[in-house]
Amino acid sequence: MMWRIFRLELRVAFRHSAEIANPLWFFLIVITLFPLSIGPEPQLLARIAPGIILVAALLSSLLALERLFRDDLQDGSLEQLMLLPLPLPAVVL
Repeated sequence: MMWRIFRLELRVAFRHSAEIANPLWFFLIVITLFPLSIGPEPQLLARIAPGIILVAALLSSLLALERLFRDDLQDGSLEQLMLLPLPLPAVVL
C-alpha cells in the first residue's frame, strides 16, 4: 500500500517538473556557494561537508513542503483523514 502511494506521488510530482527542479537548483546553488564563503581550506571543508549537505537538503525540502499537502487539501482528503475514528498520530503513521 505504501509503495502504491509513493509511486502515485512520484507520478504527480513529475507532471509538475518545475516544482521538483526548484528545490534541486536551490540545493546545488547552496552546496556550490557555501565553500566559496568559508574559504579554500580542504581540511575544514571536509570536516563540515556533511553538515552543509544536511542543512542544504533540509532547506531545499522546505521549498517543496507547501506542495506536499496542497492537492490533498483542495480535494478534501485531509479533512476525511481527520474525521477517521483513529487517533491522528496513527493516521499520520
